[in-house]
This record gives sequence, structure tokens and C-alpha cells, in this order.
Amino acid sequence: MRGWIANLRPSNAVGSMLKLRLPSLLAVGLLISGCSWLAIATAPSKTASTPNAQAKTANDQFWAALHNGRYSEIDNLLEQHMRVVNKDAAEPVTLAHIGFLHSWKLAERNRAPAAARVIEHATLSRRYFDEAIRLDPTEARFLGFAASFTMTEGTVLKSERDIRKGYFMMKDAVAMWPEFNLFTSGYTMSAGPVDGAAFKEGLEQQWTTLDLCFGERVSRKSPDISRYLALETTVGPKRACWNSWIAAHNWEGFFLNFGDMLVRAGDRANAQTMYQATQLSKTYANWPYRDVLERRLANLVVLQQKFADASDVETEMVTMTNSTFACMACHQKTGTSLVSSR
Repeated sequence: MRGWIANLRPSNAVGSMLKLRLPSLLAVGLLISGCSWLAIATAPSKTASTPNAQAKTANDQFWAALHNGRYSEIDNLLEQHMRVVNKDAAEPVTLAHIGFLHSWKLAERNRAPAAARVIEHATLSRRYFDEAIRLDPTEARFLGFAASFTMTEGTVLKSERDIRKGYFMMKDAVAMWPEFNLFTSGYTMSAGPVDGAAFKEGLEQQWTTLDLCFGERVSRKSPDISRYLALETTVGPKRACWNSWIAAHNWEGFFLNFGDMLVRAGDRANAQTMYQATQLSKTYANWPYRDVLERRLANLVVLQQKFADASDVETEMVTMTNSTFACMACHQKTGTSLVSSR
């Protein structure tokens, strides 16, 4: 046995050659590694392009579907938008719309039969928002959505690294446009355990949103929201605090979700205040989800338990984030509510 092993040992000459070549082999390895790093680092960056006619058509159809709550059109819209990308992969708005379509598909998943694969839309949404923000790094909304779905994807895959990455991306997004992204952040974290740090931070972010929108620290005990209505604006960063063409019922949706979070936190008095704030909107009478809001007020005493049960997904007696109107509460302009539309 010893002789057989000895025969496997290199001769002194071969050993010497290996010793001489080892530094050279290491150098070659480092050179190859360095070349790959350099090649990647020096790759040309994509430059954002302007929308062509096909992109503009897709854009128009995107908004028509979103504003009318046509969830069933998402797959066709994705096909249409991907045809645009196949011809021009550098138009950031089209890429962002693909990200939003995937996020809509996931957010209102209770409108369709249960399917585990629906969570794939978190990854797809994150990927397209990442690409959109790469092409337009000044767009705080793209960054906020990219951060949100980085956290969502990390939660699905049980990846603490990605959750933390998304969390700190969101901090950057909030710094860029706090009036918009504090709500995005809080909404993302509102589905977590009510005694968890994320939910508590998200709840405080909703209060901070009001502070920023109204220019003062809003009372945390039965605040009078009506006194701030005269501040409504359609320009500047505070436009995110009010209704707009993009989100026709942004005000109503914000206060509906805020009320839901306060119900979960056991703060019934402030939940009632925030629910009633939706009714201050000039467009409340046209809001498709006013019946949802009014039933929340009528069932306020038992609502916390219903939210905790989270079993009645076919009606509105779940939190906004788990509902069939998770996006539509803000974006659907008029028409019939989507409750129970399975």
C-alpha cells in the first residue's frame, strides 16, 4: 500500500515545476476573476427612451383598466406591454406599468380561485420596478414600489437579507418623497402581526403622513380632519395627500386603510375618526367602496375580531390589504364595487 501511494507522489522535478507554476496559476485565476469584474463594471448603461406609439396605446389601456377595476384584463395587458418591451426595453413607464400590473394581480388575488403560484407576481413586480428605477432614478414612486416588492419577495422566500434590503430601499424612497412613500411603506407593513415592530412602524408612518400633509403634528386623540380640507392642492409633493387623476379616491383609500390599521391596533376611537374622514371627500358620493366603509362603521364593535379571523375574504370584512379592493379603493374611479367578485 505504501509503495502504491508513493508512486502517486510527484518526482522532485515535477514538484519543483508545480512550485514554480503555482504563483503563475494563481495570477491567471485572479486575472480571469478581475476580467469578469471589469467586464461587468464597464458594461454600457441603458439609456431611457421615450414612448413610441405602441407604448402610448398600452399606456392608455393600462389606465382605462385600472380606473375601471378590470382585474380580468391584467393578463392581456401584460401581453400587450411585453410586446412593447420586446421592441424597446428601455422605456421606464412601460416597465413600471408591467411592475404595477403584477402587483395588482398579487394584491387582489382573492378575486380569483386560490393558487399558490400567485406569489410569483411579487418577484416579477420587483424585477420590473427595479428596471424602471434603473432607467429613471429620480422617480420616487418607482423606488417605493421596488422597495415594497423587494420586502414582499423576501417575506415569501423567507429571506431576511432581502427583507432588510427592501426596508432600507424604502428609507431612501421616503427621503425622496415622504408624502407619497410613507403611505407606501406603511401599507406594505400593515399586514404584519399587530404586535410586531414592522406593523407599529407602519402605523406611525400613517400618522407622520398626516403631519407632513397638514403642516403640523396632528392630534393623536380624536383629531379634527375637517379643519385641514382647505389645504388641498394638485401641485408639488403634497399633491400625494389628495385625490388626483391617477388615484381618483386616494383620500378615501388612505383613510380606509388607516382606519383598518387602527382597528387592528385596538384604537377604536381613532379608527372611527379615520373612517369618518373618508366622508369628507368631495368625491365620496362617487366612491365605489363607500358601502364598505359604512358597514365598517356599523360593525365597529366587532370589527377587530373579524379582522383577526381573516376568514371572510369574499366580503369586505377583512383588512384592505387582504381584500379584493387592495388597489381599487384608491384607483377605481366610479362604478360598482368589487366586493365578492370572484
